[in-house]
Parts: sequence; C-alpha cells; structure tokens
Amino acid sequence: MAAKKGFLVSDKLAGFSRFLIVWFGQWVSTIGSGLTGFALGVYVFHLTGSAVHYSLILLASFLPSLLLKPIGGVMADRMNRRLQMIIGDAGTIIGVAMIIVMLMLGITALWPIYLGTIVSSIFVAVQNPAYKASVTDLLDEAHYSKGSGLMQLAESSKFILSPMIAGVLMSMFPITVVLLIDCATFVIAILTVFWVKKQSCD
Repeated sequence: MAAKKGFLVSDKLAGFSRFLIVWFGQWVSTIGSGLTGFALGVYVFHLTGSAVHYSLILLASFLPSLLLKPIGGVMADRMNRRLQMIIGDAGTIIGVAMIIVMLMLGITALWPIYLGTIVSSIFVAVQNPAYKASVTDLLDEAHYSKGSGLMQLAESSKFILSPMIAGVLMSMFPITVVLLIDCATFVIAILTVFWVKKQSCD
C-alpha cells in the first residue's frame, strides 16, 4: 500500500472511484460557493442600490484567491494534500459563518460581508491547488485527462447552475438560508475526503 500526499492507494477502492467521491464533494461545494457569491452580490445590490458595491463583493470573492493560489500551490507540493483540502474547506465555512452570524444579529453594515468573503476566498486559495494536484494522487496517468475534464465541468457549474439555484432559493428564503446551504456543501466536501481516507485504510 502506497501513500501519495495524504491519500492512501488501495486495491479495495479503485483509483477512479476514489476520485469520483472526492470530485462529487468538491463539485457540491463549488455549487455552494457559487450560491453564496451570487446571493451576496444580489443582497448587497438590494441593500445599497450600488453597482459599485456589487462589483466589490465579486472582487472580494475572487481577488484574494487569485493572488494567493501560487502560495497554495507551493503548500500542495510540500504538505499533506488531504489535510490541506480539509483546512481550506473548513476555513471557507468560517468565512461564511461570520457573515451568517452578523446577519442574524441584525448588523446591516457591509464590512462583515466583505471580511467574511475575503476570509473564504483566502481559504479557497489553500484548498483549490491541493484539490487539483490530487488528480495525480488518486488517478492513474491514463485517467488524468478524464479527471481534469470533470474538474472543469464542476468549475463551470458555479457559473451556470449556481445563479439559477440561488435565484430560486432567494425567492423563497432569506439569504441566511442560502449561506447555511453553502456551509452544508463544504461539510459534504470534507466528509467525502475523510470517507475516501477511511476506505483506503480499511
């Protein structure tokens, strides 16, 4: 039995099956992230009527992650990728939870939304490189292209499925419900990584 950056290779659970389990969890969490990004943008625009604030929320969602991904890539080369994915997903939950708490307390200032969004984006920069690098840990070389294609499909879901789902949810529930759903999707992502590890060790 060989270990690759935190994922144990075992004949009991085929490599592609293990990858699909992890991929499913990350796909669900990607959709959840898209829900939060869209919902927060709509919420801020509704609150302020300002397209500038809407744009700043989008910037806070993507810029920290974009700038810090090279550091996340270095971490993925040097540390346990499974652990790095879990830390990244858990940290993202913390960022969203900060926003939920402030909204439930009735705080309508924008700074908690910006702060929570930036925190989440920073941890995405931790999680995402480890997740993409895990292709080489979980798959044989013959399946690399298939795995990469599935990752691209999951990433696209954030821009296609998430806005539609978020629009429906926001028409029925307050924004806190949408954010709680996002937190739940990250819990699913963490559990799938744990489950693959357990199956590999059994």
